[in-house]
Amino acid sequence: MLTSFTVTNFRNLESVTLERLGRMTLIGGKNGVGKTALLEALWLLAGSDLPELSERINSFRGLPTLGPETIFQDIFRNFDTSTHIKISASGDWGSHPRKLEIYLQKRQQVDAIRADALERASIERLTRPLTEGEFELVFRYQHGSDGKYMSRAWWVAEQMAVAPGAALTGESIRQERQAVHNRTNSIFMPAVLRDSLQAIALRFGKFQLERKDAEILRFLRLLEPRLTGLTLIAINNIPVIHAYIDGMNRPIPVQLLGEGLNRMLGLILSMSEARGGLLLIDEIENGLHHTVQEKVFSILMDMARSFDVQIFATTHSDECIRAAHRGLAKQGHQALAFYRLDRVQEDINAVGFGSERIETAIKYNMEIR
Repeated sequence: MLTSFTVTNFRNLESVTLERLGRMTLIGGKNGVGKTALLEALWLLAGSDLPELSERINSFRGLPTLGPETIFQDIFRNFDTSTHIKISASGDWGSHPRKLEIYLQKRQQVDAIRADALERASIERLTRPLTEGEFELVFRYQHGSDGKYMSRAWWVAEQMAVAPGAALTGESIRQERQAVHNRTNSIFMPAVLRDSLQAIALRFGKFQLERKDAEILRFLRLLEPRLTGLTLIAINNIPVIHAYIDGMNRPIPVQLLGEGLNRMLGLILSMSEARGGLLLIDEIENGLHHTVQEKVFSILMDMARSFDVQIFATTHSDECIRAAHRGLAKQGHQALAFYRLDRVQEDINAVGFGSERIETAIKYNMEIR
């Protein structure tokens, strides 16, 4: 489990450190202070041999893939690619921190790249590069005293033959990886985007194999008390989770039961895939009525302990922070940590709130978000 975390020169964050992290760490603050950026930095550290993740986090924000002149630049503070991004974390694994350094450099010659090291699409045999970016993004990772790895990614435009005399051109990110052994599992849950039906069904199947269906039902009944069971039913050959609702004569797709229930279902199902690692949740309170939040946090903590998952989540809600404190008050001092990000001129500072400080704020009705 992570005990401290530092990120430098990433997005709008010049240098921010969080210490004394909990099994669940909530991150609050005003819009634009970098709450989501902290989650993104954690995700990059966990995926330290996957430099293409630096573009995937942009897709979570609804941004398109950029062109060769500007690719990767927006993850650097003030778009200054002469600086290096540094992300590091200490934890209960030993005395050596895990360190990820990210930088942009002139791309190496194609001839220097082993063909068998490239990750290629299954249709790449039908394609040929048209143009490739001049720069590449490098992930240089150190795990312990002697575990050193380097992976890199670059922009490429390719042409695919679709018919005699006809072709399609597409842009993509190509990467060369040096796989990190025992890399930390991590799941990033954006504030808005949902996983595919197939991904949700696959995760549900894992819970069924482990006979943990009752855990899902116990959680979801907080949001839908009429729920009596869940099952997988194929619609047009696509597996979809259906819910048995008391009083209804047939099961219905869970997607029809509201945004809040579906978000929480996705959150719980992600626990199994993030086993032993990190679950990163942007705007955890989305879809949760304030009357169930305290119980939700209690159940989330139980499941996090069961799957050995550490949760990092952002929130805009003072009510959510108070509910988390009440729900986890009896779980021990390492259960919950809360940090508020404050803007001080051009810098972002992280202010930690221990359980006593949160208790005082609640007692005197002070806003802490």
